[in-house]
Amino acid sequence: MPMGKCKNITRLLSDALDRSLSTGEWVAIRLHLPTCSGCRNYRKQIRLLREAAHTMSGISMSDTAGSDD
Repeated sequence: MPMGKCKNITRLLSDALDRSLSTGEWVAIRLHLPTCSGCRNYRKQIRLLREAAHTMSGISMSDTAGSDD
């Protein structure tokens, strides 16, 4: 995949932490991830960081609404 595509996908993965993505944005992510190990690794890393931050803050992952993990 062209680097520009990966930059867009990683931005969307980050955006998904702060806002609800549109159906089209999720489709773009779902189509790209199977073909790109770099973006899959990025998704795993931000999930790990998010879980660690929630653990350290004492906020239960089930307390966060609107996330599509």
